[in-house]
Amino acid sequence: DRLQQDQSTLETERGQQRRTRQELQQQRQELQSTAVDPALAQAEANTRAAAAAVDLSRRRLAEVAGRSGAWFDDDQRRRQRLRELEADLEPLRAEAVQAEERRHQEHDRLAELATEVEVEGQRLGQARQQREGLEQRWREAQRAAEAAGEVVRERAETLALQQRTRSRLEQEQQQLEREIARLDSRREVLQESRGTGALRLLLEAGLEGIHGPVAQLAEVEERFRVALEMAAGSRLGQVVVDDDGIAARAIALLKSRRAGRLTFLPLNRLRAGGGGGGALDRGAPTAAPGCLGRAVDLLSFEPVYGDVFRHVFGDTLVYADLEQARRAMGRQRLVTLEGDLLERSGAMTGGSLQQRGDRLGFGRVAEGDAAEPLRQRLLELGETLLAVRRSEADDGRGLEQAQATTATLRQQEAALQAEHDAALRALQPQEQRLATLEQRHRRSHELLAAEADRLEDLARRLQPLEEERGALLAAADHDPGAAAGGQWQQLQQALEQAEAVLAEARQRQEALQAQGRQRALTLTRVLSQLEGLEAEGQRLQGRAETLEAEARELTERRQHDQQQRALLEQRLAELQERFGEQRRQRDASETALAGLRQQQQQRGWELTQLGERRQSLEEEQRRLVQRLDQEEQALPDPLPEVPAEVREAGLEVLGRQLDDLQRRMEQLEPVNMLALEELAELEQLDARLAELAERLEVLDSERQELLVRVETVATLRQEAFLEAFRAVDGHFRSIFAGLSDGEGHLQLDNTEDPLEGG
Repeated sequence: DRLQQDQSTLETERGQQRRTRQELQQQRQELQSTAVDPALAQAEANTRAAAAAVDLSRRRLAEVAGRSGAWFDDDQRRRQRLRELEADLEPLRAEAVQAEERRHQEHDRLAELATEVEVEGQRLGQARQQREGLEQRWREAQRAAEAAGEVVRERAETLALQQRTRSRLEQEQQQLEREIARLDSRREVLQESRGTGALRLLLEAGLEGIHGPVAQLAEVEERFRVALEMAAGSRLGQVVVDDDGIAARAIALLKSRRAGRLTFLPLNRLRAGGGGGGALDRGAPTAAPGCLGRAVDLLSFEPVYGDVFRHVFGDTLVYADLEQARRAMGRQRLVTLEGDLLERSGAMTGGSLQQRGDRLGFGRVAEGDAAEPLRQRLLELGETLLAVRRSEADDGRGLEQAQATTATLRQQEAALQAEHDAALRALQPQEQRLATLEQRHRRSHELLAAEADRLEDLARRLQPLEEERGALLAAADHDPGAAAGGQWQQLQQALEQAEAVLAEARQRQEALQAQGRQRALTLTRVLSQLEGLEAEGQRLQGRAETLEAEARELTERRQHDQQQRALLEQRLAELQERFGEQRRQRDASETALAGLRQQQQQRGWELTQLGERRQSLEEEQRRLVQRLDQEEQALPDPLPEVPAEVREAGLEVLGRQLDDLQRRMEQLEPVNMLALEELAELEQLDARLAELAERLEVLDSERQELLVRVETVATLRQEAFLEAFRAVDGHFRSIFAGLSDGEGHLQLDNTEDPLEGG
């Protein structure tokens, strides 16, 4: 487009130049064809004839002057002076005429140059305005491209941050899954070791006569809890039952279900001291220094469980501290308030106690699930991951759109820059031409000023000569010798007539000479303009050749660029197709993985719900069994006899009869007149439900967005912390190496989750 515009402008200039050249050539031909030389030759012949007539008159006057005396001498001197003045005035007048002609020509030329300068200045102003417009558009395109590039960078950074957040959340999800699996496995092992799972199975089976584990059958003060729990040990998990028959049935049920092992304490067989502790030593030093009493006495329990707790604790005594307990060591089994255990045999058990929630203790009925917070965090992570993946997909699409927009803006910027550079290159010849015209205009103005000065000088030189000539002519008119005779007057008149003819012939000759000089000057100016047009034509021809070469080069470059563009577009299409296929595969894989994880979570929830439902059903079954027992007990004795037809037909006949009676009762009921009001209330409730559902959807969307932001901020916090940590570690290494001969470094307390470590 730029080349076509330049070529169009060039063709316009060349056409205008051709028209100007034709006009100048026509004017030159007209000037050359005008017959000036014959008229000038005739004027010169007339001038010579008039000069001869003047000479003849002068000779005759000279003859008369010889006879006229002194008057003639004065008149002759005057006439001689007049002739001298005429001789001096003629070249000055001719020079003044030529100077005036040159001044008019320079004035005309100055006006033409001023017009050309004005036209060229307008064209240059338009070209500069066009260039400024192109530059402004180019700057705007550049700013738009930079803004689009900034958007691309921001979206790329956001996408990279989303990807890092997703990677971190996936790692945390895997860690949580492993930790939950480990805790579940450990929980199952603990349940098996403590028998809680087996006890739950027995309770769910509806086996009666089970009182529960030892830990649930007593209460203890808080200051004795550690000592008594350490003294009881694993016996806290033993199960108390009514009799050995129930214990046998429970053991058989555990064997059949492969549900583990339990230790049962039947109340009908259990006796004090039966646990291997020996009979209670009534003479035990319960009043010894530091002794707080027997362990059995420090518990609160029902009297029926006395033998149970005597079996569990035996003759164990509780002491305040280890130092006081060591003095009574060897006679009884001792335990301190800190949980140190001293056996009768001399064995000592003690040390620090770990605060674990899985240890058996008095009053602990329900088992805590340590993995429950992790499961909640896993559910939250799953929801956050879905939101992060959606946000990542949106950011990916936005990044692709921003990249496409940026590429388009970059192409527009490159095109506008090329057009601006071309306009700048095209502007330079116009500026040079305007500078040349302005230089010629200044030179013409200087010539015009010089001619004006010359005319003033000639006027100053002509003025005294004209005044002297006028004075001589006036003196000749008033001279008294003029009345000397008629012959002198006749000769004088003839001389004046001859001089008038000579002057007229000379004026004619000078006019023709001035016209010839003017024509020569005009012809010179036309030739100069033709030379300028020839130079401008050569410049335009060179410009045209340059534009043609540039057009050929641009055509070749455009063909090459089109080929490269076709190859790149083909390659881009292939890459986009491959990228799209891979992205679809990735999205499908992520969607499938998310679906599987969601299914897994759903299955876990369903399994949990089924377990709870199963427990509720079993509880309902036990309640129905109890109710059935109560109903059986409430039945009359003896039982009423059932009619034969009912016994034969079964309960279905009674059910149909009951339904028939129910329908008949419903038919007897009155019509509900408040049904419309209830319907309106229900519709209001439906509208309220829809509004709440919409608000819930909005809140859920905002919650997901907040979760994504929270996790994104967590990622930035972790990255900033690790960056600062690495910087501090680097300085620490260098400083440590400078202060000592060894090496030192920093390490994290928790490398997997640095923000949770020390």
